[in-house]
Amino acid sequence: MVPIVLVRGLLREAGHWHLMVDALKRLDDELLIITPNVPGNGSLYQQTSPMSIEQMLDPLLEQIPQQIERYHVVAISMGSMLASHWAHLDNNKVASLTLINPSFARYSPIHERFNLRAVPKLLSARLRGRDTFEKAILDVTFPDHVTNPSILAYHLALNSKHPVRFSNALRQLIAAAKFVGPSQPPPCPTQVITSKHDKLVRSRAGKAVANSWNVHHRSFYSDAHDLPADSPHELADYLYQWLKKLKL
Repeated sequence: MVPIVLVRGLLREAGHWHLMVDALKRLDDELLIITPNVPGNGSLYQQTSPMSIEQMLDPLLEQIPQQIERYHVVAISMGSMLASHWAHLDNNKVASLTLINPSFARYSPIHERFNLRAVPKLLSARLRGRDTFEKAILDVTFPDHVTNPSILAYHLALNSKHPVRFSNALRQLIAAAKFVGPSQPPPCPTQVITSKHDKLVRSRAGKAVANSWNVHHRSFYSDAHDLPADSPHELADYLYQWLKKLKL
């Protein structure tokens, strides 16, 4: 199969894909999976985050081996913004595009995109320290983390290893807020995946993208914005079968 590139969103990094990578490798241990970071996150945490989605692309492309000619792009949240721009700009290399819980200003007003009640809780948690903030993020994006204490421990360890500066968090937030979204779907096979009861980004925002682009939409019965963490095996099984059916 063509390699898969996994792209994360706001404040998230390559390490947050670990459950999804494991699930995909279980299906095909020879599958090449690439997990680049945007500047300011993960291994690039010491860099400054660009203040536009478009400016994030070149640093991302630098992390993909040049010998790889084509790849499937799978992206979540803010990563979906970056990936949609990427698929339009580099359609010879992007073999397919999968957007997980996307939200574009072009298709939905802000009150139909986000659960605005979650914002004050996140801001309040940020003032109480990194660990409290990380737990608050998980509470909103992956509610079932409470059933397994090792999940929070893993995320806290990642946050300690690659701390996201507050200034970079603001820059990423500004970049996402400014992004409108493409008016047309990319030329490659494209699908939108949503969590039916997403507690951060309303599923109707993802449906609006799928309907406007007239592309396939798949809904998962989940309350997690971070669907790859919440349902890695179910998502990997579905994604792998969808990719295998594509005629490239």
